[in-house]
Amino acid sequence: MAKPIASIQEWLTIGQTAEYLGVSLRGVKSALALKRSGVANNNLVTKMFGVRTLIKRSSLDALERIHTNDKFV
Repeated sequence: MAKPIASIQEWLTIGQTAEYLGVSLRGVKSALALKRSGVANNNLVTKMFGVRTLIKRSSLDALERIHTNDKFV
């Protein structure tokens, strides 16, 4: 279980993103892999903080759909 999300928190960890969207951790990781490969989810704003990947909360709110599989892009 990820750390609870604060109301003013701007960047989310992968675990927090999964809870925020109501999807599995595996789904978030595959969505990030598609973003890194340039296939889909290009509007996600991410940054590396050490070995952690952080996702900007406002970019999640702006997305209509997040692709987790390249077959459905």
